[in-house]
Amino acid sequence: MNKFYDRLRYWRRERPKTFFAAAGLSLLATGSLLAVGMFLLLVNLGAFGEMPSRQALLDYRNDVGSEVYDANGLSLGRFYAQDRTVTEYEELPQHLIDALVATEDSRFYNHHGIDWTAYGRVLWKTLLQGEDDQGGGSTLSQQLIKNAYGRSELGYGYQTDLVLHKVREGILARRLESVMPKEEVIKRYLNTVSFPGNTFGIAAAAERYFQKPPSRLSLRQSASLVASLKGTSSYDPLRAPERNAARTDLVLRLMARAGYLTAEELEAGLQDSLRLNYHRKAQEEVLAPHFVQAVRREALRLMADVDRPDGNSYNIYSDNLRIYTTLDLRLQEHAEAAVVRQMDELQRDFVRHLGRRDAWETEASLRGAVRNSERYRAARAAGLDSTAIMADFTTPRSMELLVPNGEPLEGEFTPLDSVAHSLTFLRAGFLVIDQLEGAVRAWVGGSDYDFSRYDHVLSRRQTGSTFKPFVYAAALREGFDPCYRLSNALRTYADEEGPWTPHNSDWNHGGTYSMHGALTHSINVAAVRMIMETTPEPVVEIARQLGLTGEIRPIPSIALGTVESSLYEMTAAYAAFANDGRYTAPWYISRIENAAGEVIYRHESEWTTVLEPEPAAELRTMLRRVVERGTASRLRWQYGVLRPSIGKTGTTQNMADGWFIGSTPGLTGGAWVGGENTGVRFRSGDMGNGARSALPIWAYFLQNVEKDESLATTLGVDFPELSQEVKESFYCAEYIPPVEIVDQLEDAEDIPETTLPVRETATLPVGEGG
Repeated sequence: MNKFYDRLRYWRRERPKTFFAAAGLSLLATGSLLAVGMFLLLVNLGAFGEMPSRQALLDYRNDVGSEVYDANGLSLGRFYAQDRTVTEYEELPQHLIDALVATEDSRFYNHHGIDWTAYGRVLWKTLLQGEDDQGGGSTLSQQLIKNAYGRSELGYGYQTDLVLHKVREGILARRLESVMPKEEVIKRYLNTVSFPGNTFGIAAAAERYFQKPPSRLSLRQSASLVASLKGTSSYDPLRAPERNAARTDLVLRLMARAGYLTAEELEAGLQDSLRLNYHRKAQEEVLAPHFVQAVRREALRLMADVDRPDGNSYNIYSDNLRIYTTLDLRLQEHAEAAVVRQMDELQRDFVRHLGRRDAWETEASLRGAVRNSERYRAARAAGLDSTAIMADFTTPRSMELLVPNGEPLEGEFTPLDSVAHSLTFLRAGFLVIDQLEGAVRAWVGGSDYDFSRYDHVLSRRQTGSTFKPFVYAAALREGFDPCYRLSNALRTYADEEGPWTPHNSDWNHGGTYSMHGALTHSINVAAVRMIMETTPEPVVEIARQLGLTGEIRPIPSIALGTVESSLYEMTAAYAAFANDGRYTAPWYISRIENAAGEVIYRHESEWTTVLEPEPAAELRTMLRRVVERGTASRLRWQYGVLRPSIGKTGTTQNMADGWFIGSTPGLTGGAWVGGENTGVRFRSGDMGNGARSALPIWAYFLQNVEKDESLATTLGVDFPELSQEVKESFYCAEYIPPVEIVDQLEDAEDIPETTLPVRETATLPVGEGG
C-alpha cells in the first residue's frame, strides 16, 4: 500500500499534468457510473413504465388479454391476446421452434434475456452507419415483454421513449429468464405474438391458414408462419404469396445454417408446397382497427383509476377484461365499404386531374412531409444534421411502397421516394353517431389501416363551411329570425391581419339573403355579415358548448371555417343539431367487466341543452333545406337518397379539405377528405369541394344501410313535426336581387327572358362552393 501512495506522490510531483488528467478521467468515469446507476434505479422503480416482479411475470402465464365487443356482442379483437386454447410447449413441433429461434433470436439459448451482440449491430447500423436495421436487436424474451405490457407514450419524444422502453424491456427480460425456462418463453411467445390477418397466437394462425392444430404443421408451413412475423401484412401467405414464399425459403436456409436441418431436409422443405387452406373466422380478426385503437387508449385511461382487489390498477393487456362498445359491426362494414368505394373513385379522378403534375402544389409540402416522417424525426433525435439526413433520404435501397387496398410496389427506392409516393394518395375519415344516445356506431379512420394508421376521425383540419351552422345557431339563440335579411354586398372588415374583404365562391354579390337562404346556399358574405350582427363571442361560446376544444379566436373570419376541429368533435356537434339542440360528448365504451364478470366501469351520459326547442327546430329546418335545394342537394338528385335528411357541405381554402356532415332522424355521419397535408389537393373547386369529395361517402353509406333490411330502422323515419310558428318563420324569399336589377326586370317585359343574364333574374343562385 505504501508503494502505491509513493507512486501517486511521484506522479503528482514529476508529472502533474498527467496526474490531474488521470484524476479528472477517474472522476468523470465515477460520475458516469453513478449516473447510469441512478438511471437504472429509476427504471427499476417504474419511473418509465410498469416493472412487474418476478412473481408477477410468472403469474402472467394465465393472462389472455382483453377482448373488445361491439354493441351486439360480436368480437372486434383482443389487446395482445392469445387464443383461448393455449398451445402447450409439448404440442409445438420442433421445426416450428427451430424456425423461430433461427430467424428471430439465433443466440436464444446462449443469452439470459439480452443479446448484446445484436444490440451492438443495431447501434452500429442505425446510429453510426445511418441504416434502417429491421432486426431491432430484441430477443424473444424482450419481444414477449413488449407484447405483454405494451409501450405507453412517456412524453420524451419518439427516440428517447424508444430507448427507455428498450432498457426497461431488457431489464425485465433478464428478470423473466431468471425465473422462467427457455421452453416457457417460447411457449408464451408463440401463444401471444400476432400473425397475419390480425390473428393472435400460433393456434389461431394455424387454424386460419391451414385448418389444423400447430402440432400437425409441416416444415414449410411452420417456416411460412415464422416468415410472416417480419410483416404480418406484407408477408401474408394469402395476400402476398410470392413475398411469403421467398421469405419462407430464407427461414429454411437460416435453419440449415444454424444446424437445425440437414441438406436433404432443407432441399425437401424448399421443394415442398405450402398447401394453404385458408378459412376466416370473423371473431379472430381485429375489426374496425382505428376504432379498436381508440378503445384501447380510452380503456387505458378509464382503468388507470380502477383498482383490482390487490390494489393495483387493472391492466387491459393481461387482466382478461371484457370491453363492450357501442359500435355496430353491421354499420361499420357499410361505412368501410362506402369509404373504400368513394376513395377508389376519387383517387382515379385525382390522378387524371393532376396529369403530369405532382400531387403537392409546392416543394414546401414535400419538405414538410419529409420532416414529419418517422424516419426524419428519429434521425433528428439521434443527433444527425440535415445534410446527413438528406443523404440518407436520397440513398436507394430495397423497399416496398404500400398502396391503399392494393398490392405494394417492390423495388429500389429512396426514403424520399417513399414519402412522395405516400403524398399522392388522398385520405379520408368517417364517423357515425346515434344522436339520440350520443353513441358511436361506426368509425373509419382511413380507407386502409395497413397503408396508414393515422386516424382521420381525430385529425384536426380547418372546418370550412361546416362551421356556418354554429354562426346561425348563435344568431337563432340570440333571437334572430330565419327570415332576417343579410346583405350580400362586398364589404371590407378589420381583422387581425389587416383589412379583409370576404367574397362568395362564385364571385356573385349584391342583393340580400334571408338567414335560411344564406345557409342553404352557403353564402360567405352573408355568413360574415351574420357574425358581425351577433359579434363573434356568442359563436365561440356555442361552439364550446357543442364540444369544440381547439383554438377559436373571436374574429369575423371564423364564420368561414378558419377554425380547426376534428370529425369526432364536429359530428358530435351536428348530432346535437339533429337532436333538438341537446348535446352529449360522444362515447363508445358502454361497460367493462373483469374476468369474474363484475362490472368495473359503466358509461353514464351527461346531456346539455345548447338550443331550446324552437331555435333548434329552426336550425334543423335550415339544414334540411341545404339537402333539399342547396349545396348538398346532390344527395337527392344524384344519389337518390330520399329519406328525410339534414346536412352541410364544407370546403376550405384552395380545396385543401372537403367535408360533409349530415343526419337522418336516427344517425348522424361526418366525412372528411383531403391530402396528407394541405398542399396536396385538387386544383379546381369543381373537383375538390365537399359536395363531390366527402358527401358521396355519406350517400353510399345510406344506400348500403337502406338495402340492409336488418338496419333500415336505425336511420329513423322522420324528424319531429314542426310547430306552426316555426313553419311561418320561413315564409320569406331566400334571395332578393339588388333594387336596380329589379327595376331592370320590370323595364324588360318585352325582352325574351333567355336574353337576360341568369344572375339578373329572381332565380335563386345554386352552387356547391361551400
